[in-house]
Amino acid sequence: MAHDIGQQLARTAADAALAHATTIGLAVSVAVVDAAGWDVVVVRGDDTPGFTAGIARVKAATAVAFRRPTGDLAAIKESRPEVIDAVADQLSFRPTTLRGGLPLLRDGAVVGAIGVSGGTGEQDIECAEAALAALDLP
Repeated sequence: MAHDIGQQLARTAADAALAHATTIGLAVSVAVVDAAGWDVVVVRGDDTPGFTAGIARVKAATAVAFRRPTGDLAAIKESRPEVIDAVADQLSFRPTTLRGGLPLLRDGAVVGAIGVSGGTGEQDIECAEAALAALDLP
């Protein structure tokens, strides 16, 4: 059993997120990272602003670092900002509370994460969830 998402699954996830975005009339960027937060796939959809790729990468890296959806971090940041700050001090990036980053789990273990950027938080999550559904991880 692999402990990281591989290239093939990462591409499947990214393609599914992009395809779903197209069906809802959205242009997005998608990043898939491995369990250590390293890029596996980063892709920017047609007509998507360039900065969205960087935001997608930070969403994915944040989801791996905290092992939870990025949107869940807003409540932690509000109630215990020192937790976010302490983790941020250990990372090479500033974590985000923007919605659209989801961890990828296989048998309950985090094997990577996906980040989507280009729409509203709800739209980004919808695209990320479409990617999870396409992977059908146990």
